[in-house]
Amino acid sequence: MLRFVHLFTEVQTKEGMAVSLLQQILDGSLLSRQRLMQARQNYAPQGAAATTEQSFARWTERVALQSELGSAREMAGLPDEQLAALESEFVRFPVRRRSDPFRHAFRLGAMLAGVGGLGLTLQALAGGFGDSGYRVLQVLSIACVLAGVCTVIAGAYVAFTTLHLDLGHGTVGLYVGRLDEQHPWLYDSVKAARNPAADEYRRRVLTERGVLRGVDYVIMREIVRAQEVLERTQWSRRLAEDLQRAAPAAEAAVAPPEPRLVAVGSR
Repeated sequence: MLRFVHLFTEVQTKEGMAVSLLQQILDGSLLSRQRLMQARQNYAPQGAAATTEQSFARWTERVALQSELGSAREMAGLPDEQLAALESEFVRFPVRRRSDPFRHAFRLGAMLAGVGGLGLTLQALAGGFGDSGYRVLQVLSIACVLAGVCTVIAGAYVAFTTLHLDLGHGTVGLYVGRLDEQHPWLYDSVKAARNPAADEYRRRVLTERGVLRGVDYVIMREIVRAQEVLERTQWSRRLAEDLQRAAPAAEAAVAPPEPRLVAVGSR
């Protein structure tokens, strides 16, 4: 039994390698698509989208491939009108709508399996179909059950391979959403804006583009992180001296005595 399982696994592995090699040959390269995307740093330029729905779908793909900071830098440069349109698209469809041919595979597979199971049930209850009718109904029922199971497996496989797009859809919604009382990054944004460099970025965005959105929080967080990294590049001895020395702010808090006017009286 173990030997049979080992042989079956080996056959499945060889079949998977053959399918992958065939797909690479059809793509015109002997390297994998993932390796090619890594070699060019996920550079895949695209033209302007015709509709907001297509634009949101393209941003979903780019967010799924690029880093968080890279996606935030690109989206932060968009005009506020386009970001508002993407936000409205996410409000209308919080969950990604699938457009692949297998989007209805679960329903179709369940329906086929149900029809096949109903046929087998009728076959077991009523035996008046005759020998030929019995065999035809049996073959059709088994075929429906097998087709339903295969359809469900194919739908599950496609859904698993597009899971990163479902996650990217929600990430784009967080990026384009304005930082209001409903946004989960609101308090973190307030904390990040206390940094002088991040506050300067916040003021510039409010002046040049419009309201703050999720992408602005990502950039402000990276600014704060860069400031912390810059502090870690200082000499340890200087930091230790500054830490052990009395705070100059406390010394400045003690105001010097004010000069007073002294009345000089005449003799």
